[in-house]
Amino acid sequence: MVKLNTALAAAVVLGTASFAFAQAQDANIKNRQAAMKVVGANTKALGEMVQGKTSFDAAAAQEAFAAISAKAAEVPVLFEAEVTDPESDAADEIWMMWDDFIDKAGALKAAADAGAGVDSPEALGAAFGDLNGACKACHTQFKL
Repeated sequence: MVKLNTALAAAVVLGTASFAFAQAQDANIKNRQAAMKVVGANTKALGEMVQGKTSFDAAAAQEAFAAISAKAAEVPVLFEAEVTDPESDAADEIWMMWDDFIDKAGALKAAADAGAGVDSPEALGAAFGDLNGACKACHTQFKL
């Protein structure tokens, strides 16, 4: 009976620890995904302005670039924990090529910062091209 109680207690402790670890993983992944959704939504809004689907709005474009810059600055912390999940698009190469990944996040931030002062559709087009290039460079290598 003592062995059964000990085994049951050990199973409960192990199960609780596994559940807590899984929850932490989910939080890391959810935070990364939330940040990338902000980047994606703002990139989409900028792209629609570039394509003429929406009217050019300098203030809205500047806010979008600022939001992208802020999330790009968070990337090193958001991806610091090497946590993967089948639901995540993050490739394992992120952690195998960490310095390159961080450089690409820096390039995204720099491109977003460069677009922060757009004041015309032409300036937006140029800044958006650089931003889009930074996104593509990272996604090509580090997104599943």
